[in-house]
Amino acid sequence: MIRNLDEGVKHKLRLQAASHRRSMEAEAREIITRVVNEAEEQQPKESPQERMRKAIESVTGIWENRGSTDELMQLTRGED
Repeated sequence: MIRNLDEGVKHKLRLQAASHRRSMEAEAREIITRVVNEAEEQQPKESPQERMRKAIESVTGIWENRGSTDELMQLTRGED
């Protein structure tokens, strides 16, 4: 079980677990899983444009001072 848990919270968890016919540990796992998943769903999603901008920024360094787009494509294909 979680250490240093407030006795009042522990009591409520025990009652809630009993009402769901689970152990306190199983109840705590369920609550933690639900809360983490809900928090993940509430985070703002990146737009496709934002993901593309980040992807481009991540490889920009290898393209600096390398020439035209055609030259870069040849380089990435290994067609030196």
